[in-house]
Amino acid sequence: MDDKEAWEWERKLWLEGAGVYQHLLDDECLMAFEPGGILGGVEIIRALDGTPRWLDVAMTEQRSARPNDSVLVLAYRADARRDPAVPYAAYCTSTYARTGEDWRMVQHQQTPVTRG
Repeated sequence: MDDKEAWEWERKLWLEGAGVYQHLLDDECLMAFEPGGILGGVEIIRALDGTPRWLDVAMTEQRSARPNDSVLVLAYRADARRDPAVPYAAYCTSTYARTGEDWRMVQHQQTPVTRG
């Protein structure tokens, strides 16, 4: 997977529903959110049930790292909206791992940007 494809996947995960998560997430994926705590595997998919998707997301301050040829780490700032009047901003990281020819997300976290 090249970086361009990874960023496209990342955008889809923000904007699309459970189907894309089922396709792109590893069964052992862990995610951490504030609020919400730590979720893993099927808990992530279940948490999406009834949760409105984001209307749009802007990913800035994008960086990527490849510690080896089977791991890709993305880091960025996300500015997103579910409701046009309520902005959300977070610093995020996602880690993708390759098994054979398949890439899957194995980790994602969001740290809200504090305003002040």
